[in-house]
Amino acid sequence: MTRARGVARRAYVDVPWGQVHYRHGGDADAPVLLILHQSPLSSATYDAVIEPLARRGLRVIAPDTPGFGMSDAPPRPWSIPEYAAGVWQFADALGLSRVHLLGQHTGAIVGAEALMSAPERVHRLILQGIPLYDEQERAEKKRSYAPGYVPDRDGGHLKVIWDRVYGLYPRLTPEEADRQVTEYLLTGPDYATAYRAVFDHHVDTAALDALPIVLLHGADDLLDRMTPQVRAALPGAELVTIPGGTDFVADEQPEAFADAVAARVHADLGREVAA
Repeated sequence: MTRARGVARRAYVDVPWGQVHYRHGGDADAPVLLILHQSPLSSATYDAVIEPLARRGLRVIAPDTPGFGMSDAPPRPWSIPEYAAGVWQFADALGLSRVHLLGQHTGAIVGAEALMSAPERVHRLILQGIPLYDEQERAEKKRSYAPGYVPDRDGGHLKVIWDRVYGLYPRLTPEEADRQVTEYLLTGPDYATAYRAVFDHHVDTAALDALPIVLLHGADDLLDRMTPQVRAALPGAELVTIPGGTDFVADEQPEAFADAVAARVHADLGREVAA
């Protein structure tokens, strides 16, 4: 895992609510893969895999979600449909007409809504772990999942964030956890704005299953526990798991992740040409 700065090329683009920071790589005329990260992190999650994906013939664009990483926040908390509309405003600002979408966790929920709102703009959506909560878990998470932190002069809030990160991901190295703490600090004490949008949103899985979907994640991703529910809700989706990979399989196994993603993108393009 890289630190927040990373090694990929970075840029900003103006959008109606401010500026969006993004990482990118690959040739300008290559097929576009637009990556939507999980909360409350940033596009740094995918920094290590941008170059491997570019070597496989893709143009990769990974924005920081509005209000996260180094992107400006929207003027008020957004709903999932508003985050999805923001995806297309960002794409329009870069002149992207049609893309392959990859979304992880919160990014998967946003990506699903973006696909359903503009299916003509998406070749295929790759879901890297999509949370389909039942009502009991949804209510519990709304009550307690991301309580925020209070900045303290003695720095105690840094330990609060550190403990949360390690509570979720005990396999991280200290260097990897350090990057995530930085991302929490960039977002601010209330880092749960996108989480709340997810907990308030219900995915129309029947409509989503009629669209081009792939399920692709590390076998040890936190949301792999939901694979039975997700497969039942989206029976038309192909399932691909990368052995040994966690939520951060793109960092841990960038070549394997790039192989799996690029294979699906190029297969889709081949089918479209044949049709």
